[in-house]
Amino acid sequence: MIELIHINEYVYLKNVDIYLSEGLNVITGETGTGKSLILDVIGSFLDYQNIRSETFSADMVVNLRIDFNELGIKKGQHVFSVERKNRRLFYKIDGRLVNREQVQNILSSLITIHKQNSHMKLLDRDFILEILDEVAGNSKILENYQKLYDEYQQVVRIIATTDKATESKKLEELKERVDEIVNANLSEDEEQELEEKYKRALNMQTLVQNYSIASQQLEEIEYALRRVYSLIEDKYHDLLDSAIESIAELNNRIGKELAKIEDINLEEVENRLWVYKKLRRKYGPTTEDVLTNLKKWSEEIRIIEKTVEILENAEKERQRLENELRDLALQISEKRKGAARKIIKAISEHLKDLNMNARIDFSFYEKTMTRNGIDEVELVGSTLSDGPLYPLRKIASGGELSRLMLALELSMVSTDVLVYDEIDAGIGGVTAVKLAQKLSELSKKHQVIVVTHLPQVALKASKHLSLRRMGDTGQVVELDEKGRMEEIERMLGGKEVIEIIGDLSNDKEK
Repeated sequence: MIELIHINEYVYLKNVDIYLSEGLNVITGETGTGKSLILDVIGSFLDYQNIRSETFSADMVVNLRIDFNELGIKKGQHVFSVERKNRRLFYKIDGRLVNREQVQNILSSLITIHKQNSHMKLLDRDFILEILDEVAGNSKILENYQKLYDEYQQVVRIIATTDKATESKKLEELKERVDEIVNANLSEDEEQELEEKYKRALNMQTLVQNYSIASQQLEEIEYALRRVYSLIEDKYHDLLDSAIESIAELNNRIGKELAKIEDINLEEVENRLWVYKKLRRKYGPTTEDVLTNLKKWSEEIRIIEKTVEILENAEKERQRLENELRDLALQISEKRKGAARKIIKAISEHLKDLNMNARIDFSFYEKTMTRNGIDEVELVGSTLSDGPLYPLRKIASGGELSRLMLALELSMVSTDVLVYDEIDAGIGGVTAVKLAQKLSELSKKHQVIVVTHLPQVALKASKHLSLRRMGDTGQVVELDEKGRMEEIERMLGGKEVIEIIGDLSNDKEK
């Protein structure tokens, strides 16, 4: 259940605490006080978001009855926070920053919001299918069907738009390019190394000449130094030895460098660099571009090969997929019809309780196969005891649609917390009393939060909250028994209306 909603700042609600209880929580207030702002705040934690302010911050204390191990959340009391800054929403759980999906995954399994005018969805055929699939448990089979349907559409599209001869020619050209690049075995590192070798090879003659002269001069220097032994005292011989060793080491290194340079095959280097130059010119302009194109064309080859394979057996494959789709679509349809019977039975019982005598049914029509199957479904009904049923979009009033939607919602309650935003639109009189009884009954097993204008509903409240506005400041007041009576009196029209009703009643008795 939701235990507390703290609104730090939202429109004119600032630093407001709303304590909720088990059972039926009723929120009332004058028209224009912004009762639905509270539902905006709850909705901001779910997929339903209708934030009307640039700056927004709120916390919600929720007592979870199960663990969410994949998110590291244990059952018990947790604080969910949301804040809007720079037109972006940020979320926290117990002060830890998380993403929106994590918050929604947890709270959408706990809270359902039934928004104002949601009864209009009863006229939406896609919504009807969603309801039927949910009750029928069609998610897995529908997922398989849609995956197969996408394959089917690909085959149909290929047949309609692809020419086998053209694709085969394109495939041949791509393979020639790819083979040429693959056989060349290109490498950016090798190319750089070759270019360095080539530059060195071009300077080879000069280097060989310079190194040869240097080596000859070093030998002459070494010979001259050795003649110095006989000209100096023994104490200087160590220094002379060091100089001779250094000259000999330098001469040795020059000799090795000469051997390396002379090992470079200039013609071989030029031929290899020519391969790079040719492929860059054809598929470049850089070696990196050539290798990128190799990867791209290899993927294109894979796709075209699959396309050509499909084309070779296209008609046979199309027929196979169509038959499998047809079988799955019929299974889905049968499960939907079973769900429809189950829903209608439950709805009919709730409608009687809501003082609405009507025959309701789902009308099924078979249509051309689409991604959702072969069913075209809409709600039909009649308030007469016999005769044909007509589409609700043609015959139902707003109040009747509201009651139908409520009956549907009552038939499909699946979360612990149910939030209703003015579901009493178009409802009054005895029906309002029935609605209040229904919500009270529902609140025995669920936490129910209702924004309402009906005194009949307010009278059933476990907790009654009143939203009041004074200028630019809003306040949520938890009403005691006296406050409740005063609020319900206001909802009935004030003392004057109650006195008039009393006078009319007395006149009737006389």
